[in-house]
Amino acid sequence: MIYLNDLRLSKSKPFSIVQVIPGTVIGPSEFITTRSQALKHIDRQTKALLFDEMAPRYAFGFVHVQDCARVHVEALDVGKVKTAKVPPWFVAAATSDEGGDGNALWNSAADAIEQEYVDEIKSGVFKVGRTKTPINMPYRVDSSLTESMLLRGEKMRGLEECVMEVAQWYLRLKTDED
Repeated sequence: MIYLNDLRLSKSKPFSIVQVIPGTVIGPSEFITTRSQALKHIDRQTKALLFDEMAPRYAFGFVHVQDCARVHVEALDVGKVKTAKVPPWFVAAATSDEGGDGNALWNSAADAIEQEYVDEIKSGVFKVGRTKTPINMPYRVDSSLTESMLLRGEKMRGLEECVMEVAQWYLRLKTDED
């Protein structure tokens, strides 16, 4: 990241360098059609929260797959990102509360799952991984520059909203018995 930023600042190349630094990308995939396929491809944080599987190692913020893709596409728009105004990098992750506690963020997502999916938890479809908080949470993320320059001030979706959407998507997928 530092090397590419130094190269960008040197203006020695006949092109602009725009870096996008994404957080954990969370969201459904249109390429997956069954729950068993989904379990192979869902990110570690979502697996930890929805299925009490694998403890995530780290967390540099969270971003919905569509928000992340949009940031990458919009960063290429020379009308929005003038060469002279390119920042060192664009952060593609939802802004986290200043001074926020990682356990509170994680538990808020776990609470939302428990409130919305009572029957699915009772039947064993979901098993909430409340104790699987990534070891370095919180990691302060400020994506306000990215949101203002590339997304017309729209906020990126955070952990809770992303995981809830994955849960809804997962439930719509066919089971192996279907």
